[in-house]
Amino acid sequence: MNRQPVPVSRDIFGAEIQYFRLDPRHWQKVLQQFQATGLRTVTTYVQWATHLVGEPDAAHPAGVLDFTGKTDPRRNLLRFLDLVADAGLELNFRCGPFCCNEMVHGAYPPWLVLGDPALMVWDWQNRTTQGYWIGKKEGSQPSYLHPVYLDWCRRWFAEVDQLIAPRLKANGGFITMLNLDNEISYIVRDGFLDSDYNPVNVAPGGFYHQFLAETYGSAASLPYARRFAAIEDVVPPRAVPETVGRDIAWYTDWMRFKTWAMCRYIGELRRMHEANGVRDVTFMTNFNPHLPEGVPTRMPDFEQATGGIVGYDFYRGSFMSYSGYQSMARVLKLMNATLRYTWSAEFMAGTWNKVLSGRVSDDHMRFMARCAFAQGCKAIDWFMFHDRDCWGDAPVSSHGHPRPSHAVLAETPRLLFERIADWDALTPQTDVAIVYDLLQHLHTAIGDPMPCADNDQYVGKPAVAGVQAGLASQEYYGLFRLVEQAGAQAAVVDIMHSAEPLARHRLAFLPGSPLLEAKANEILRDYVAAGNTLVVTGPWPTLDEAGRPLTFLGLDQPAGAAPAHTLPLGQGRLVWLPAPIAQEKAEEERLDAIATVAELLREYAAAPHVAIAPLETVKWIDWQPGGGHREYVQPRNLGSAILHSSPAEQVLFVLNHYPEAAAFRLTFGQLRPSALEDLDTGERIPVTDGCVTLDIDRKSCAVYHLHGEGLHG
Repeated sequence: MNRQPVPVSRDIFGAEIQYFRLDPRHWQKVLQQFQATGLRTVTTYVQWATHLVGEPDAAHPAGVLDFTGKTDPRRNLLRFLDLVADAGLELNFRCGPFCCNEMVHGAYPPWLVLGDPALMVWDWQNRTTQGYWIGKKEGSQPSYLHPVYLDWCRRWFAEVDQLIAPRLKANGGFITMLNLDNEISYIVRDGFLDSDYNPVNVAPGGFYHQFLAETYGSAASLPYARRFAAIEDVVPPRAVPETVGRDIAWYTDWMRFKTWAMCRYIGELRRMHEANGVRDVTFMTNFNPHLPEGVPTRMPDFEQATGGIVGYDFYRGSFMSYSGYQSMARVLKLMNATLRYTWSAEFMAGTWNKVLSGRVSDDHMRFMARCAFAQGCKAIDWFMFHDRDCWGDAPVSSHGHPRPSHAVLAETPRLLFERIADWDALTPQTDVAIVYDLLQHLHTAIGDPMPCADNDQYVGKPAVAGVQAGLASQEYYGLFRLVEQAGAQAAVVDIMHSAEPLARHRLAFLPGSPLLEAKANEILRDYVAAGNTLVVTGPWPTLDEAGRPLTFLGLDQPAGAAPAHTLPLGQGRLVWLPAPIAQEKAEEERLDAIATVAELLREYAAAPHVAIAPLETVKWIDWQPGGGHREYVQPRNLGSAILHSSPAEQVLFVLNHYPEAAAFRLTFGQLRPSALEDLDTGERIPVTDGCVTLDIDRKSCAVYHLHGEGLHG
């Protein structure tokens, strides 16, 4: 698959306008408000079911479709496209075939989701799974690689590609991006047993066996405890056991197969469009806000399948909680580690439903966006730009009235592209690495019954070597918070994707687990021997990806009950803490664990690029339901300082996550700026001996240029 060049971020920034959910009388006014923001790219779903007005027949293989508004003015897509072109804007054309979008059946035609059960996703009991219209519990989800379903996709694309091809920017038009389906993940059925046991996959010679043949070549090479005469004899797991060991690869391969199948589906969709003359456009797809670490939506594989870019959909409640920030930051760090380009394909603007207990403020939207930029997100597509059914408090009303949050969208291009020399060249600087080994998270995913519940951290069966699934993943999540509360910033190193970033850090953390890929073990051994420090928190790794015995780093496991063991290896060392230290929830982290991480940073890591700590313990008082009040004391450091560097400049994001204004002491490492320039106000703040105190409002982010001798910018 030919890979397209990475786009320029300014060309990606945009917001979602859904013409079919607006009265056409207001289309132009809404587009004028869009122009006023300085954003460039309108995104819009073009929904199959929305334009469907009649059943398929020989003359209409995808059904009778109305794109001119003959049956309803809201269906006049051609007029809307003309208005976008006349406004000088660009367009991300999102034609599914699945759209989700709080629509009946996710905007699939009814005959697809209510049709032949043989076409649908099957669960472990060979039952068709619930489709998107969950409220009514009607309909199912087509199986991605079923040839009948793919033929329906081909018919739909044949219709919309006639509209797309002549309007491509490469052909003198304005369509620059094309969404290859939407949130590809079996909807909310991405749990281990929930999908996809359709015979097209698991019958002898099906796609599951094609995947195994591509991966292993022959049955003799399968790394399973049981032996098979032929690959076609392998059946997928249909239960989650209490324990798993030597057969771990049989279970994880079922998860890896789903990634393989979804990537094959993405590639099929792209080839359909290309066969219809849709080329020289940025193909993209998006990830739903599920836990991305172990579910079968591996980011670099999806990116490779599109040949273009992939984005993550961020939805957070207002005001964004500290746990919400940490979840966003962790996902963005994983994207930075594995993708050519990091961006959000849907970024919450407003919220579900119109009747809210509290308004979605411009402060929240500004803070949420800047938190994302601070952690490496290069562009945002806000969802939604306007109110519509099932959605309220967007930047403009359904009639085009601007809200205070409209100003957030308008100020963002000015901040990133006018006040910063080259936003695309800036990269976040990190102080320590946290190792991501997919195998550990696949262990979690085997047991997790609902990965779409991204606020829940699953711990349970199956156990490996007596260790429950989920403990390593939970440790991984928590380590990022401990490092940040110690005043530093952590990078993700996806060790099986690219180990090169390890060499940029003198200290790395590995969540403890009995499982570790054999290749990862070799990489980590070389890393430590070269003079670096690896800290393992939790169980000592003893098994590889096939459940075979593994000698971790070539070392013997220390005996005894000491709280910590330090083992020399080459020029470096392994520090093993047998007890996990990061199992608590956000804002409940153990203070002694934060102190332990801070001490490890002082002893083994380089000085943080920018260390941050509150000047004093932050306190506040809230009234309680039923009367009275309560004083809250937060002894943890909920400030973040993230330095971005490029050959041209250094930019600093300073975040206050407390619900109360706070003053922070910042200490610079190697850099010695003489002043910080506030990019919002232009104020210059002197820096003395590498230190500065900044007073930051609650739940907000200030952005600064660094100035001084030897600094760029």
